[in-house]
Amino acid sequence: MRKQALTHKDSSVLTQIFDPESAPTAGVLVDPSLPNDPHIRDPELFYQLQQREQELIASFEPAPTSTTTPEPPSETLFSTAYDSLSALIADHPTYASARNNRAQLIRLRYGTTALLTHPSPTQPSTNHYATIALADLNKAITLLTPPSPSSALSPTQRRTLAQAHTQRAALYHAAAKTLSTSQPAFTVTVPELEHWTRHDFEEAASSDFFMGGRYGNEIGKALAVHTNPTAKLCGQMVREAMKREFAPAKMGQS
Repeated sequence: MRKQALTHKDSSVLTQIFDPESAPTAGVLVDPSLPNDPHIRDPELFYQLQQREQELIASFEPAPTSTTTPEPPSETLFSTAYDSLSALIADHPTYASARNNRAQLIRLRYGTTALLTHPSPTQPSTNHYATIALADLNKAITLLTPPSPSSALSPTQRRTLAQAHTQRAALYHAAAKTLSTSQPAFTVTVPELEHWTRHDFEEAASSDFFMGGRYGNEIGKALAVHTNPTAKLCGQMVREAMKREFAPAKMGQS
C-alpha cells in the first residue's frame, strides 16, 4: 500500500494530541541570507514595497492608548487605506505582506466576527469584505508556506506567515465563539464556509493558532492548546496510559 504524506494540518493535530504542551516552534529553520519574500527576490524592490506599505499602515493603525479596545478606523480612512493597499496588491499580487495587512485593516474596521452577519438594519453588511479578508489570508499563507516543513525561511517570511495564520485563526475562533451562543440569527457570510459548523471553526482555529505559534507568534502558541481541549485531554489520557503500561512494578507486587 502506498504511503500518504501528512498535511500541515494533520501534523499539527497529531502533535497537539500526543504532546500539546510542546513548543510548536521546534523544527522551523530560519536563514537570514534568504530573500525577505520568496516571490520578491530583488532587495531594492522589496524595500520600496515595504516602505510604501508601512506608510499605509501608519495611516490606519490605531495609536497605543490606555483602552483595551481601540477605535476602528473611520469609513473615510478605511476606504482610503483599503484602496491604496488594493492598488499595491494589484501591482504586485505575489507580495504577501500587503494581503496580510489588507486583511488586518478589514478586521480593524469590522471586527473579528466579520465572518458572521446578523440581519439587522443598523449593522452594515460585511459579506464583501469578509470574503476578501479570508481570501487574502489564504493567499498570503499559500505564498509564504515553504515547500516542506524542513525548508528554511527568512525571518521576515516567518513573521508574516505567523501573522497570517494567527489572523485567520482569530477570525475562525470568533466565529466559533459566536455560534456557540446558540443564536440562530447569525449566519456565515463567506460562501465557501456557509456549511461549516461551530466544530469546524474550532478545529480550523486551533490548527491555525498552532501554525502561527510554530512560526513564532506568541499568541498563536498560547492559544493553540487552549482552543483545542479535546487534543489536550487525549494527550493526557495517552500519557497516563503509557505511564501505567511502562512504569516499573512496585516492590512487593506479585
